[in-house]
Order: sequence, then C-alpha cells, then structure tokens
Amino acid sequence: MNQTLALIAALAWPLPMLVALYFVARTKALKLRVIWAVLCFVGVGAFWMQPSTGLWGFVPFAVNILGPGAANGFLKATFPAGAVLSLIAVYFARRKAKAATPSPTRTPDAA
Repeated sequence: MNQTLALIAALAWPLPMLVALYFVARTKALKLRVIWAVLCFVGVGAFWMQPSTGLWGFVPFAVNILGPGAANGFLKATFPAGAVLSLIAVYFARRKAKAATPSPTRTPDAA
C-alpha cells in the first residue's frame, strides 16, 4: 500500500505545476508573468521512497526546481508550493481585472 501511495505522489506532483503554468500564460492581467511562470515549477519539501525495501523519508526544507530530481530505485515527490502561489496570484489578478472592466449597461431604446 505504501508503494502505491508513493507512486501516486511521484506521478501527481507535475500536474498542478503544468496547470498553473497554463493559467499564468493565459492571464493577461498578471504582472511579471515570466517570473510567475518560473515560480510554477518550484516545489518545497521532498518525499522519497525506495520501493524495493519500503524505506521512506521526508526532507521538509528542500527547495526543488523542476521537481525533486530522479534517482534509480527511488520514487520522489514534492509539494508544488510555487504552483499554488501562482494560482492564487492568477485568481486575484483576474478578479481585479474583472472589477476594473465596466459592466455593460442597457440603454432604453428610443421608440
């Protein structure tokens, strides 16, 4: 069971990073989009497991760019903190842009 959870974690961490990159690229109202795009690929913490022996561990203060790296015989995962921060920034930038655009008003037709 532990090996299945480690495999799921190792395969799942890139997904939020790619989703965040997509939304950062699509949000025109976001300032410094290139920096936010790079930040999408920053992870904090590293969980590792060696499936053959069942040994596992967690390094809480690891800062990973483009994931936790790769090593033969190990499954590794990271928490995509940069992606989460980027998605929060996208949310607030879109919210601010939506509030700044004037809403269309109906004018009565002259009959």
